[in-house]
Amino acid sequence: MAMTAEQNGSAGASGTHAASLLLVDDDPDMREEMRSYLSANGMIVMEAGDAASALQVFSENKFDLVILDLLLGADNGFDVLRAIRQTHGTPCIMVTGQGEATDKVVGLELGADDYVVKPVNLRELLARIRALLRRSGGSGGSGARTGVSAREGEEAGAQWKFDPHRRRLSAPDGALVPLTTAECDLLIELVAHEGNPQTREELCRRVFNRQWQPYDRSLDSIVVKLRRKLEPNPDHPMVIKTIRGKGYLFTGFPSGD
Repeated sequence: MAMTAEQNGSAGASGTHAASLLLVDDDPDMREEMRSYLSANGMIVMEAGDAASALQVFSENKFDLVILDLLLGADNGFDVLRAIRQTHGTPCIMVTGQGEATDKVVGLELGADDYVVKPVNLRELLARIRALLRRSGGSGGSGARTGVSAREGEEAGAQWKFDPHRRRLSAPDGALVPLTTAECDLLIELVAHEGNPQTREELCRRVFNRQWQPYDRSLDSIVVKLRRKLEPNPDHPMVIKTIRGKGYLFTGFPSGD
């Protein structure tokens, strides 16, 4: 089990705090190549070569982002992703094989935020990491989803409050509602176009930076999760409505009554 930390570049050239990444891949040569490149670009990288060590390292450290190969030899990267998503919203980029469309869809449905295809283009990977960190506010959402103090939202009053810049959603009782990176990105787009139906094609392009495909259920899966957090009755959604043959319509946050 490979577990190493690269401490070079604990701060970027601008003096800001460097991003901390967990790199999970069972190929030591690939890990070394990716670690060297990302470290040279000012990031702190820790490595894991299998599922058990990945979850151990993740539980013992705070990360801004996870890079996860879905093929980990005898292990299954989906299990690692599923375990992480049970407690944390840390942004995750999954690494998939050429033409593995099913893997991409399943990974996105489990909560991955983006993906790269093997052979990995390191410049593309770095660009995707930086874009994802920008969308997540740079902190990576490594805090636990559960146990968030309601005091953080005590000024929310009697209505739902959503701050897209701080990426914070507060319920009418003031409790901070945890959102994954993908959920927050989608909510930002829906709120920005309140009252105007948005197609799946438009939302996939703006949220995932990719084209929507008929078999792709990742967007619908995120909508379902948002409805569970926002809708008074998720079985009869009124906040995020499905527009048949079109996409989705955000009607506004529900009343705090």
